[in-house]
Amino acid sequence: MSQPSSTPPASDRLFPLTSQTLLENIQVADQKTREVSLAQFCSLYYPAIYGFGRKLGLSVEDAQDRTQDFFVEVVRDGLLKRFDASRGTRFSSWLMKCFKNLELNHRAASATMKRGGGRTFVEFDADCVEHSYQSAHATNLPMEPAFDLMLARGLWEMTCAHLRAKHAGTTNATLVNELLPHLLAERWPASPAPSQEEVAARHGTTAVRLKAFFNRTLKTQARRLFGESSAHANPGISDHETADLWALLCLYGEG
Repeated sequence: MSQPSSTPPASDRLFPLTSQTLLENIQVADQKTREVSLAQFCSLYYPAIYGFGRKLGLSVEDAQDRTQDFFVEVVRDGLLKRFDASRGTRFSSWLMKCFKNLELNHRAASATMKRGGGRTFVEFDADCVEHSYQSAHATNLPMEPAFDLMLARGLWEMTCAHLRAKHAGTTNATLVNELLPHLLAERWPASPAPSQEEVAARHGTTAVRLKAFFNRTLKTQARRLFGESSAHANPGISDHETADLWALLCLYGEG
């Protein structure tokens, strides 16, 4: 997708804070709640932290190592307890500062800490997170909006998985899979992409029915499921914040 001429949504915090609810759940005494909340946090922020490392100039391998080390600090050293929302600091800005300090201190050089010291809290697809970084980098966005965009795309991946699961086993399953890459676009892509008529014929339906399903059903489901994915990953996030995040995602597409 070519770089849009528009600017990101006007907001002081496009993807502001990981909700205070999630941060509090990470620090509770109940082990199950703490572990589930930590897993949510790591799943949400791994691609963006990795991408930030790449934007700092780290190689693929070094960014992977430093990112694993960062999450070891989160899990082992309780890094998130140090964040103070009352100071008005944007949470993602604070995370980037913490990561930069880690890189400057180069604690990852220790053999016992390499790749998280043998402790990987969450497994990630290295190719997928690298693609997320490359896509965000290609937008030429400043550091913080690029960080937000990588977060948004992570939530979009969750949304697509929910959409595939929702339509699995139905007559629309293969059609949904083909339509997913177009859902964030304002209008149907031009040639050389196949036309709606061609897609409809391939799936044994009419262009009119395909347009109705695409615009009224699938896009509506995508927006709702994106909101649900955002709320699940960030318990307590506001509807306004989710709407800002969705707007940023639509502006720059999947990549």
